[in-house]
Amino acid sequence: MRSARAAIRAGIVIGLCGALLVGCGSGGEPEGERPSGAKGTTATKEPSGPEGTTGTEGTTGTSGGASAATSGNGPTEDGPSGSAGSDGSAGSEGGDKGGTASGEPVDTPAPGTTSTPDFVADPALVPKNRADALTLARSVITRPTEYGRGYGKRTPYESDPGDWNVLDTSCNWQREELPRTVLASFTRRGQLPASGAKGLVRISSTVTVHRTTSQADWEMAQTLEEALRCPDQRLGRSERVQQLMSLGSAFGQGNNLTADDSLMERGEFIDESGGGAPAHYAWNQSRLGSVTVSVVVKGGKGHTPLELTTAQIQAMGSMVNRLKNALGGTE
Repeated sequence: MRSARAAIRAGIVIGLCGALLVGCGSGGEPEGERPSGAKGTTATKEPSGPEGTTGTEGTTGTSGGASAATSGNGPTEDGPSGSAGSDGSAGSEGGDKGGTASGEPVDTPAPGTTSTPDFVADPALVPKNRADALTLARSVITRPTEYGRGYGKRTPYESDPGDWNVLDTSCNWQREELPRTVLASFTRRGQLPASGAKGLVRISSTVTVHRTTSQADWEMAQTLEEALRCPDQRLGRSERVQQLMSLGSAFGQGNNLTADDSLMERGEFIDESGGGAPAHYAWNQSRLGSVTVSVVVKGGKGHTPLELTTAQIQAMGSMVNRLKNALGGTE
């Protein structure tokens, strides 16, 4: 068990370090970083999220198959992983992103879906109804303390598992009822309180259980394109994200050796109620079968991207490990 956990953590560390353009040392902890051309964050698409406008560039692809990279620039607040969203609706405080673009995915394979990890879930343990899906989500999702020392709960702490965040056509995150294709989407929010010269850090984790694997894959594909469509996004009344870029890696690509599919977003987080200075924003989401898990980190003054990426890696590693155990498959 210990070796399996170590392998999962190592895979996530390598994947995130590469995707987030952060150098990592041999001990598994990231050290040093290289500047990147676009900003982003992995954080909550939790229902916590970003927003965007113009100036996009890069290559696009579909999650599950060819990975995609998009970057955009433009003026732009907050809402996974989940996958990143807002705390409920645009115009409300403390938003988190998570969920997907408007519209309900159809039950057909996402383009280019071919790669799968060595892990195969036990069909008997894959949720088939809402009650089982919520039980799985609660057993997998991280607690704030798993991000690191000093992290604790944020209010509201848990989301309503009957709805999720949706990025509308105006690049605002809105809270909407779950589509029929989703059994449950559950988010927990946390924070690292401001202390001394360092500002408040907001974090959130989301677990979303779809009815089928192809529907979960469509969530990944749509999420990957959100940064291209909306490089600037409003998360809530006073929070937004800007200059987002996204990158997807199917299993076996980009050092992704832990999940069927993985993607990330990076950008700048703006808290307009706190002065409006840009801070690190990062969001990362992974899929195993019909389940997606995401973590979002919205930085504060004085916190380095390296420090926040380390917290993200710890949280994501815990969720992926527990998800594999809960699905009881083989590797």
